[in-house]
Amino acid sequence: MHKNVVRSLVSAVAAGILFSTSAATMAASDSASSDITLSFTPTIEIAEVGDVAITDPALGTDAVASEAFCIGGFGFPTFSITFESNDGINDTAFSLSGNGLDVPYSVGFDNSTSGTFTAVNEGQAVTGQTRNAASCSGSDNARFQITVANGDWQTSDVLNGTSYTDTLLITVASE
Repeated sequence: MHKNVVRSLVSAVAAGILFSTSAATMAASDSASSDITLSFTPTIEIAEVGDVAITDPALGTDAVASEAFCIGGFGFPTFSITFESNDGINDTAFSLSGNGLDVPYSVGFDNSTSGTFTAVNEGQAVTGQTRNAASCSGSDNARFQITVANGDWQTSDVLNGTSYTDTLLITVASE
């Protein structure tokens, strides 16, 4: 009887080994992969552009003022910026109008708030500007400067008037 118990035990152990080996070799498996993509639709914004007033410039000097603003966006590394004079004259010059006169002015752009201004041409994009912010959240990161040369504003005709205005249109585009 002891032999039967040992045989039964050996048979049970062998069957267990055989079953676990069979189950492992008979198990089915499958796999799949997933490509993960993070993408952005290019978005650009310009904010915090204020009006510029040049009041009572000192005689013998250029009339100069600047305005800081923000350019933000994502989905692109660089942008272009274009300045256009909306003086009602379809030309390629910046000019202030009033009292039947046009007073020329120049525009400079700085893609920071403490660098050097680069002169721009009316209607021509300044390209290759590095994006400095993903969004405009109240902090300025660029600026422009308006300069009316002394020889252009300090003339008897211009000094007879009181006010000369223009609307400067600023356009940014992702590159």
